[in-house]
Amino acid sequence: MEKAGLDVEQVPGGASDAAFEAREELAAQLLRNRRSPRRDLDGTLREYAAKDGVELPSSRSVPNLFHRALTGPGARMMVGGVTDVAFGGLMDSWEATWPEGRETIGRIRAAHREAELAGVDLMAQSPMADGLRGLMRFVEQTDDRLLCAAVRACTRASGTLAVLWTRAVENLELVHHLMADVMWDQWVRVGGLAPNGAAGEAAVAISTVQYLAVPGWADDLHRFQNVMDNLLDPGSVRPPA
Repeated sequence: MEKAGLDVEQVPGGASDAAFEAREELAAQLLRNRRSPRRDLDGTLREYAAKDGVELPSSRSVPNLFHRALTGPGARMMVGGVTDVAFGGLMDSWEATWPEGRETIGRIRAAHREAELAGVDLMAQSPMADGLRGLMRFVEQTDDRLLCAAVRACTRASGTLAVLWTRAVENLELVHHLMADVMWDQWVRVGGLAPNGAAGEAAVAISTVQYLAVPGWADDLHRFQNVMDNLLDPGSVRPPA
């Protein structure tokens, strides 16, 4: 946000037209001069695997998390929270970028409708309910020991993944094992591979927020850490059934 010239504390709140339009402009400012990669990690792997006739585990999510149709709503949520993004429009964006996922998206729509009928706002339960400001408040209010434990766990997991990834260049079965786990979509694609420098720090920060804010995510990361530790043993890797 700072690199885009935005002061998080100055983002206008409230439901007035003026406040909403101001947040829309700030979200647009976030996206200016930002290139959307044609593919993310998952899409790139699948593209090259298809060329070589290699079958990878089925995708559980959109093929490109950085598609412009998704980064637009993402920027609006980052600035103003989920109230600035209509659920139907968000699902339309997912459907446009993931045509083969219509069945999954249909189930999500149905669950949302059922929750609405029961008086539950699922969007309000999202970690992004109040945008980046809400996430910052959440982290600031977290117990120091829990925050440190989260950073350590996410940093260790990213380090383990980096080691596995260097080995995966010569051992495709490692890729199969990693992609077959739900944490491939929940973590690896959105910050698991943390490069050196500021980009890596941002990736670990994203993982830390997920660890703290998303119910069950920490347990999944610890479980996946055990999976990765086992994969570090060359004798533990077997061809997929």
